Amino acid sequence: MKSILLIEDNNDVRSNIVEILALAGYNVISAENGKVGLEKAIKYSPDLILCDIVMPALNGYEVLKTIQANISIKHIPFIFLTAKANNDDIKKGLEFGADAYITKPFSGIELLNSISCQLNK
Repeated sequence: MKSILLIEDNNDVRSNIVEILALAGYNVISAENGKVGLEKAIKYSPDLILCDIVMPALNGYEVLKTIQANISIKHIPFIFLTAKANNDDIKKGLEFGADAYITKPFSGIELLNSISCQLNK
């Protein structure tokens, strides 16, 4: 079973995504902010990371930068999942090194397709 780390500060959004991923057969590890998410990424070395951008403690860009600097986890596919939806935000996220960028609101199918695509690379 593939494991996915979800880093999302909004409780309702986090719960909904956890449910979607669990129903799709993924083992889900969740974190309520970037600092906790980074700690869990190092501890569990998941198969994929979904991360919001605007969060307390560490924002998504800081999380990604720290992951990219850590040799043991830098290979993990990283998807930004955020409400920052204008073209400049998307471009910045991808230039920062994210493998994909999903904007909120999104459908469960869109989320699962993006995850599947990254895991099958």
